[in-house]
Amino acid sequence: MNENVTVFLEKADECLADANVLLEKNRFTATVSRSYYAMFHAAQAALLSEEIETYTHTGVNVQFQKIFIKTGKFSVAFGKLFSKILDQRLKSDYEIGFKASHDEAKHTFEEASAFVTSIRDFLMV
Repeated sequence: MNENVTVFLEKADECLADANVLLEKNRFTATVSRSYYAMFHAAQAALLSEEIETYTHTGVNVQFQKIFIKTGKFSVAFGKLFSKILDQRLKSDYEIGFKASHDEAKHTFEEASAFVTSIRDFLMV
């Protein structure tokens, strides 16, 4: 397996740990952003396992949908989740006045955790 797969999974774990700390500190908007980045890095790991390298957010999303969702390796709902959290991250980072609630941040963190776990299980790492 490509050693960068492991590196990206480690980055995903770090982002989840950061998101958890931010959630505990009531930094809900930042929690959403870090949760997304955990998913982004996990998706990069999955793509690298298929020898596909892409580093932009759009590129990772498009390639992930093409390689893993359209082929049935992961469910359509799983692909929609990734796209949904990407949209939430864009709002949290760029939309003036956007503030995530505790419930939104907690839910996003839980979804991101499940996403990373599913990718790890798929890769059997």
